[in-house]
Amino acid sequence: NDTRMSATMESVLIGYNDNRISAFFDPATDNTLYPDHPDSPYKGIRNGALLVAKDDRLTYSTISSDFENWTERPYFRAAETQFLLAEAALRGWAGTQSAQYHYEEGVRTSFSEWGAGGVDEYLMDDTSLPLDYDDPKAEGAVNDFVNRIMVTVMWDEADDNETKLEKIMTQKWISGYMNSIETWVDHRRTDYPKLPFNYKN
Repeated sequence: NDTRMSATMESVLIGYNDNRISAFFDPATDNTLYPDHPDSPYKGIRNGALLVAKDDRLTYSTISSDFENWTERPYFRAAETQFLLAEAALRGWAGTQSAQYHYEEGVRTSFSEWGAGGVDEYLMDDTSLPLDYDDPKAEGAVNDFVNRIMVTVMWDEADDNETKLEKIMTQKWISGYMNSIETWVDHRRTDYPKLPFNYKN
C-alpha cells in the first residue's frame, strides 16, 4: 500500500499556499524534485502515472508520519458541515446563513482542525491558483499535466453560482483529505474540483 502524495495535492496545496500541507504530508527527501517551488519541499505522483521504475519515486512526499500516532480517525468533521451549509445556502435552501459565511467558516474550521495557521491571509487570496505539474523523473511531458482549476480562494459575491459552487467543492475536497468516499461522491455529483485526468487508465 503506497502512501505517496498525489500530484494533484501538490498542485492545489502549493499553488494556493495552503498551510495544511505540513499536516497532511511529509516533505520529499530529495530537494532536486521541486525546482518550480523550492520553498515548498513537497512532491507528488500523478494518479495513473507511467512508472518505468517505481523506486524512482521513493523520495517523493508521503502522508504525514504524524498519522502513525493517531488513535482514532475523525470521519465527519465540523468543517464538512459548514461546506454542506454553504452549498445549501447557494441553492437557496432554508435554515442557513449566507453561502459566503459558511464557505469561510468551513475553511477556518478546517485550518483549525488541522492545526494550520494563516487562514486570514488564505481567505483573502484572490490571485493564487493551483500549479501545473511536472514529473522530474519522467522524460518529456510524460505524467505532466496543466492545472484545470481556475478559481481562487477568496469569495467574490459577484461571481456566478457555478463559480461559487466550484470554490465550495474545491475547498471541501481539500478539507476532506481523510474522507475519500465523500470527496469521490462530491466529484461524481458536481464534477468539482476540476481534477487532472489520470495519465493511464
